[in-house]
Amino acid sequence: MLIKGILSVFKRELCEVVKSPLYLSVVAILPIVMLLTFTAIFYNGKITELPITVVDNDNSAMSRQLCSMIDATPGVDIALSAESIDQAESQMLNSKALAILYINRGFESSVYAGVPTKIECYLPGTNISASGVIERDIQQAILTFSSGIALNRVQSIGVGYNQAMVDIMPINILTNTLGNPYLNYGYYLAPIFMFMGVVIFVMVATIFSFGRELRYATVHKWLSTANGSLLAAVVGKMLPTTIAMAVVSHLALFILFIVMGMECAGSYLELTLGNIMFILAYQSVAIAIVALTANLRLSLSLGGGYAVMAFTFSGVTFPVIAMYEAAQWFSRLFPLTYFSDIFVDKAMLGVTMSYDIKEYLSLALFTLLLPLVWRRLSRVVSNEEYWCRD
Repeated sequence: MLIKGILSVFKRELCEVVKSPLYLSVVAILPIVMLLTFTAIFYNGKITELPITVVDNDNSAMSRQLCSMIDATPGVDIALSAESIDQAESQMLNSKALAILYINRGFESSVYAGVPTKIECYLPGTNISASGVIERDIQQAILTFSSGIALNRVQSIGVGYNQAMVDIMPINILTNTLGNPYLNYGYYLAPIFMFMGVVIFVMVATIFSFGRELRYATVHKWLSTANGSLLAAVVGKMLPTTIAMAVVSHLALFILFIVMGMECAGSYLELTLGNIMFILAYQSVAIAIVALTANLRLSLSLGGGYAVMAFTFSGVTFPVIAMYEAAQWFSRLFPLTYFSDIFVDKAMLGVTMSYDIKEYLSLALFTLLLPLVWRRLSRVVSNEEYWCRD
């Protein structure tokens, strides 16, 4: 009887999805649009050819050589030149350039004289990613240029190449990037944006599907379809959204691993398990909000706010470990925090499930919200106000 009731409600809910353009958009159309949009944005993966402007007051062979080396880096494109710092600032304010490189007069003569000199770089800092790429590439080019000058100077006094390199750079750092060796921004940002979209659509679709029964006083039809079983009514109503969002999540993984070329370093099965638990966790929160408020409009407002806050506290844009302790505790109130850890561990680091037991258990705990609000939900659906409205 329970299975029959679940299937009956499931079929009824599918009919409601097809009949309601809004419902259909939330569970099918808009999620696909969201995936395609983020794919188009992050498909390139790396930030390249960022335009900067140069003020070269020295205009010497050495300053031009340095500018050529900087222009040859993948992240920087010397697109403009300016006669003064004021002109360069105007170009940056007009969004023609993202940074200013300023070379003082006497740069070449200072280098030949062995006098310490400097090159100034002005970054707006409004876009940390872009500013970071520009700063990194310019510093790398200047370091290579400076090392070449020092190498020529040391070799000119008869020191061999190997010894000269030891004198110039006695300490080298070997950096090994484990999770994203290509430093691909698409691998870093696309997953969190896509699954953040899943969070929003899960919350909105689940709240709308349950709340509309209260809003339009059709609870009696809903329960009668389930043969009077509230359990069958709840499970059957959840299933369309669960399945739809699971499909959307797998499409996101297909885009990441196949279309964008990201490697899945760990177990895809374990990642899928975490993904399903992640969806169910947010559905449980959504149902709890509807049960506690018994108001569709208020539930959508609260659910939307709760969903969006997860992006801030998930630890992707700002590390959780660097937050204040109170904010770290607050971040644990969002299933996305745990799923983002699972995704990084499974997709990027290849970590086994034993290291993520805490994250899986935390997602499972969110589903306990349903038993906690079950009595409240039962009272709401038993209220005759939501049974029939003429």
